[in-house]
This record gives sequence, structure tokens and C-alpha cells, in this order.
Amino acid sequence: MQSGTIHPAQPADGSQADLPRAIGAMQRQEWEEARRILVPLAAQKPKSVASFHLARLELEAGDTAAAETHLNAFLEFRPRHPGALALKARVALIRGELELASELADEALEQDPKNFGALSTRSQIDDALNTKAAAQALETLNSGYLKARQDGPDSKLLAAAATLAELDPGNRWNDDTTAAAIAYFKHAGDLQAALRNYDPHLISASVELDYITWPKRIQPHIRGGAVLDVGCGFGGYGMGFLIAGAKSYTGLDPVMQLDSTKARNKRTRSVANLGVTPREISASLPAINLIQGKLEDLHIDSTFHAISLHNVTEHLIQLEQVFKELATLCKKDAKLIYTHHNYYCWNGHHGNPAWPEQLDTDNPEHLRLYDWNHIEFAVNAPEDDYVRTHLNRVRLDEIRSVTEKYFDIETWQEIPSSPSTLSRLTPGVLGRIRKTIPDIEERELTTNLVFCVAAPKPPTG
Repeated sequence: MQSGTIHPAQPADGSQADLPRAIGAMQRQEWEEARRILVPLAAQKPKSVASFHLARLELEAGDTAAAETHLNAFLEFRPRHPGALALKARVALIRGELELASELADEALEQDPKNFGALSTRSQIDDALNTKAAAQALETLNSGYLKARQDGPDSKLLAAAATLAELDPGNRWNDDTTAAAIAYFKHAGDLQAALRNYDPHLISASVELDYITWPKRIQPHIRGGAVLDVGCGFGGYGMGFLIAGAKSYTGLDPVMQLDSTKARNKRTRSVANLGVTPREISASLPAINLIQGKLEDLHIDSTFHAISLHNVTEHLIQLEQVFKELATLCKKDAKLIYTHHNYYCWNGHHGNPAWPEQLDTDNPEHLRLYDWNHIEFAVNAPEDDYVRTHLNRVRLDEIRSVTEKYFDIETWQEIPSSPSTLSRLTPGVLGRIRKTIPDIEERELTTNLVFCVAAPKPPTG
């Protein structure tokens, strides 16, 4: 309990004139001073608002039982007082008596629809009810989802899924497992199909490894549609896209290890164990199809509502051929969405140091790449070096031009590097770079990422 500072005060005379002093002391969290004034007032006149404020004080000070005693005394004389009803609802909420708390809060709002205490408590009650409903629904789902994959969902599972679909996942459903499960059913267009593809382990892993944030960002373009994810890595994004509302997900990557459980933890930038392989995911979840291979080497006879390339375009050596092929895989109103990690930014080399704070000037590898040294290094780098074999070193205007050849760009955002990074682009560094690329623009060196949304060009003729 925080007592605050006790200010000198006149002795309480037991009159109602002392009430403002008590309220002021409560606002300053001077609980003992407020209690000294309110106790004699409430004893003399239990039906006065002194009893109500004393109940408020005890609740704030953490004595729920004392608060309820004063509330009951006050409500005996003033049973319809909205503030007291809201306060008693808080007491019931603290005790876990959600139904009683709900009734009391509703009664308080009937008396005063704008009562702040009642509105705040009603919101807390709703959160608690939703948490309870979510926990019960998830318990039902997690105990029966495997059987439902073979036999189909029964009425109990459908009811549990419908309960979650009615709840609000909030704004952080990429960071919380329960919220992600709620979002999965909330965003699903078909609960039957959602149940056939429900996997609590993958939902939890998607949160833990941060494979929901990207699908969440582009949700307006993917919800309800078939998604092709080019360069999907180990396949971990699949459940993330379903959580964001995609109807189906096809992940494609040439280096995907179909029988490995290794995954990339994007939160910690480390290797993790997913506990399941891409092959097992594809076999068990009909909405997820994971393919090992390059787009230009495969025949895909499906078309898609959305095509995602998340930090992939810089690795596409045959960039134009890939974009030409992607345009043929788009449905009429499809969207191509990509983030492009610019090679010409400070960390565009994809190695270490990834940011200035990581720089180790005693590390020869860091010195080879830092402060845009990678741009000059690439000119004479060995043919088998990573910057030649895995990075196309496409410039910003070049990738925009390739995109516009096959798509109409709707969004083009050039996102700059951090201030600490940009501060390292001194006139000397800029002059050194221009000895290698005379026409390079400063924006090419300061842009870290490009975010692009584009639509396929309409057929001609």
C-alpha cells in the first residue's frame, strides 16, 4: 500500500465539511489521512456518501472485505446508487464472481449510463468473461481436434469454434497464443474448414517464432483468398497466414528441407526446433501446401488471390523471369505484395554487422562490409561469394521498373534505415561510394526496405 506524504491537517470534527479534504487525500493516495477523516463520518452517518468513499478507499488500499462491509451498509440505505453498485461489481470481479459482477455493473449503468466506474468495470468484466469463454472453448478444441480431422467436427467442436469466432482477439494477436487462436477462427470464412486445419502447436509456434506479424500486416490483401508465398523458408508462415484469414497457403522455397524440424526464430534471430516437418504439415493440414523448388522450375496450374515475397526479391537472380511467371499465376483482382531488402543500404549485404551497434572494429569480416564497404567489395568479389551467388544487387529503380513491366503499382514505400545508421553516411563515405557507382543517389543508400503492393496488368488485345 502506497501511503504517500501526510500533509498537516486540522483534526476531523466529524462534519460533512471534512469530506472534500478526505477526497483530496485519496487523490494524493494518502490513505491514512483519508481514513482518519472518513471513519468517524461513516460511523455517524452510514447512509451518507462518506461510507461510499470509505469503501472506495479500502478497495484502493487492497482490503476487499472492509470495502464490502462499508458498501453493504451504504447500499442498505441507497440501493440504487450507481457508483456504489459499480464498486460492488468490482469487488465481485476481484473475487471471480463474474455473473454477479455483470449483473451489478449492468444495474449501475441502468441508473447512470455514463458512470465512469461502471463503464470501466463493465469493460473489465467483459474481458474476464471472454478470457473464461476462450479458455473453455480452447480446452474443448484441444482435446478433440485430432479426432475431428478423421471423423469431422462434432457439434461440440463447432460450438467451441463459433465461441472463439465471436470474441475480439484485440490488436496483439501476433504476440499472444490465446489471441492468435481467437483470431484464427475470427478471420476464418468457414468454421468447418478452419477446424480441419486447426493445430494448436503450430499456432503457438507461429507466435513464439514471430510468423504472424507479416501476414497480419498485409491482412487486407490476403483474407479469404488463396496465397502463394515465394521464398517461404522452412514453411513456418503457413499457419500465420491462416490465422490472418487466408483460405489456403502454398509455400515455395528451393532450400526448404521437407524432413527437417529446424526453423528460424525471427524474434531472436536464432535456429529453433519447430517439432514438426514441412512434409508433416502438408500431409496433416489440407489448407497448407509446402513445396521445395524454384518457381521457374515448377509447373503450377493454380492461380492465387495474393502472392507474397517477404525479403525475397533481393535473392532472385532471375528477377524478371520470376515476375513474369508470377503475373500468370494471379487471379483477376490479385495482389503482389513484397518487401525488398535494399542491397545498397548499410546492411544490404545480409551479413554482420547487421546494425552499427553490432560493429566490432577488430573483426576483419565486419570491416570488409561495414559503412557500405560491401558495395565496393562486390565489384571484385570471388564468383562463389555470397554477394554474387545469393544477392542480385538490383537497384531501387531497376526493381520498380521490372515490377511495372508486369504489374500496376498501388503502393510503393521506401522505408529508411535507422537514424544511427544514417548518421554514418558522411560526405566522405558518399564520395567513396560514388567512385564505384558514379550515378548512385543518396536515397539508394538511405533506403533500407521497399514495401510494394501491385496488381497484375490487365491482359492486352
